[in-house]
Amino acid sequence: MKKLHQRHVSRRKGTYFKKSFVLILLIACIPGLLTGAGIYFFSAAKIENELQHLHKSQVGRQISQIDDKLEGLEIMLSQLAYDTRLMNGLAHTDLKTDFHTTYRLSKSLFMLQDQNPLIKQVELFIHDEQPQLLNPEYSGMTDRNALKVYDSLLSGKKNVYWKKWRGSSGDMALIHKIPGGISEPFGALILTVNKREMKHLLESLSPYSKGTALLLSRDQRAVSSANEGGKGNFESALKNRVKKKPNKDGSFFMKWKGENYSVSYGQMDRLGQEWTYASASPMSSITAPVLFLSKLVAAVSMAGIMLAVILTWYASHKIYSPVAKLIQLCSGEEKKTVSALGRDEFRWLEQRWEDMSKESGKLKKQMMTQMSQVTSGFFQRLLQGSFADESEQNLRNRLKGWGWEAKDKIFIIIDIQVTGLHERAGSFANEDEGLVNFMLDNITRELAGKTFKQMYITDVRSLSLAILLMSSRKTALKEEIAQFVRELTEMIHTFCRLHITATLSIPVSLVKDIPVIYEEVKAGKLYRQFENSSQLIDLNQLEEKAPSESYYPFALEKKVIQAIRLEEKDQAESLIKLFIQELAEKGKTEIRIQPGMIQLFARIQEEIFHSGLHPYELFDQKDLMRELAELREPSHAVVWMMERVVGPYLKELEGRNNRRQKLLVEQVLGMIHENYMNDLSLESCADEAGTNSYTLSKAFKQVTGINFIDYVTRMRIEKAKELLLETNKKIHDVSEEVGYRHSYFNRIFKKQVGIPPSRYRQIHQEPS
Repeated sequence: MKKLHQRHVSRRKGTYFKKSFVLILLIACIPGLLTGAGIYFFSAAKIENELQHLHKSQVGRQISQIDDKLEGLEIMLSQLAYDTRLMNGLAHTDLKTDFHTTYRLSKSLFMLQDQNPLIKQVELFIHDEQPQLLNPEYSGMTDRNALKVYDSLLSGKKNVYWKKWRGSSGDMALIHKIPGGISEPFGALILTVNKREMKHLLESLSPYSKGTALLLSRDQRAVSSANEGGKGNFESALKNRVKKKPNKDGSFFMKWKGENYSVSYGQMDRLGQEWTYASASPMSSITAPVLFLSKLVAAVSMAGIMLAVILTWYASHKIYSPVAKLIQLCSGEEKKTVSALGRDEFRWLEQRWEDMSKESGKLKKQMMTQMSQVTSGFFQRLLQGSFADESEQNLRNRLKGWGWEAKDKIFIIIDIQVTGLHERAGSFANEDEGLVNFMLDNITRELAGKTFKQMYITDVRSLSLAILLMSSRKTALKEEIAQFVRELTEMIHTFCRLHITATLSIPVSLVKDIPVIYEEVKAGKLYRQFENSSQLIDLNQLEEKAPSESYYPFALEKKVIQAIRLEEKDQAESLIKLFIQELAEKGKTEIRIQPGMIQLFARIQEEIFHSGLHPYELFDQKDLMRELAELREPSHAVVWMMERVVGPYLKELEGRNNRRQKLLVEQVLGMIHENYMNDLSLESCADEAGTNSYTLSKAFKQVTGINFIDYVTRMRIEKAKELLLETNKKIHDVSEEVGYRHSYFNRIFKKQVGIPPSRYRQIHQEPS
């Protein structure tokens, strides 16, 4: 009877489990079937329409950006064309001989070419009896076919226009005749657009790999294409469809080889020329996953119903106890049963609980680390203005999600800059910048954590960091900031002998203004006194002063350049130190001193150009302007100027001068050995060698150790000694053979040897 009762209970539990399981699976699967069918039959078309609308909006925004960039090219070229300083008198200027004008024009073309990645090349063509071309360097025009091409640019009535340059397959070019206006043009500026960069711009119109984008000129020629060389037939079909459309802009669907495309097209005005743009994005590749998902949902739901029948039959033969279920849940992927444990189930559950707690702790620690990184990324993007397009309310909601309740609060940013690292009095060496960055980060976070409640601290870069604060009490916050800066300054100076420049922004109440005050506080630290002392700059108290008279030590600049020309390294270093010291005394603030240092750097670069060297190669292709802008200490500025600029230049000059001097002296020595018996002078040898007497005299003395006259005299005396001892020629004849008159020969011989030539022959020819 007991066994029958247990069997009856087992059947009852199996029936209950069966009904519950079937009901749960039906509740779970039937909505899936309905959802899959709804997605399949109703959502696809709506998604296509929405995607077409989004595609049209995106194309409109991107084409507006492309239009602005092309308009920027037109403005930049017009500014250059109407620059009277460069263009006045250019029609009658011989660029081949007028090096100064050529240099200024080439420099302007190079600068324009480097200002915008869309510019591939800028050329200046001047039509004259001898046509001239700068591209950007000077080159003469000898090819008649090329000359015809450039002459054709001057025809027509338009002063500024776009043109396919060098054939139908060439790059698009912007032509600006010079001079502009009603005068007869004597030349033209040709700005060639970088085809690759233009292609990248058009790719933004069609972000999908299967799509394409076209930009057509007025005669329906392709200005540029996002997919050149791979989709010619498709692009031709797209061009014909757009051409047949009656409206200037719009959108439509287009089928091509089984693929459905959303096409948006329109026109843009370029200097009186109507350009047509078209963008095609594939719809099938976007809607296919949705259709597949709907089928998958329906199939899974059907499979779930079939599985319910099978599992119901299987589960009706099993009895699950609470302990077994708990063990199965806790065992994870192992899926152990009570019989498989081989020990006390509760002890196993206790041990398993401890293991799962440890795993949970590890996962929580990893999650906290990742959350810290995500938080830092959000606030960094906020400071950099990445959310400028979002509304104030959205930004406040974002902050609230990170635990910052921004309602009725103010925001202030503190910029902390460490100086004095390069001073000898400090505790760190120049190469310890990474250690100082680590120290600054830890000390600042510790002190700020004790002082402020709501804050974000950026990473340390170049001995500088920023702190974003949020508070509801403006007056109390300023007092807390002042106390924090004092403690930080004292601690940094006590432990490291370094100084702190703290720049305090103006308080703002809008989240959208945070990037603005962040840029202001970074620029505001340029108002620091250019001396190694701890300073607090409060932008709230920074008075608006009328521009005062600027100071620049031009006399010292000339002395510095002169010392560099004479290769006087120590003198140049002393003068640069005096130059920066005088700038610091007269300019006071960094914002006034930085332009003076940049001007000196530019003058040294100009001197390097004049010497025939290129700074880009001399300085190992490094961005020295960025390094110069980060200098914060006078002593470091002097060391930087010598080690990074003057030193490499003088070293290169020394090596080049040594090689040139050696070759020059070897050439002159050969001339002396061949012509010592003739009338020989320093000036004649210098003319023969293609240099001046001063350069030759200096090089001759440096290489041989004696001056030119002494060397010639010694050689002639030695040749005279040979003739006196080895021949019976008269002394008069000997003097003429070595290049001296007889009377002068006797005097110079006695001066060099100590006895007259006749006595010298007599002594050395007597039998020993």
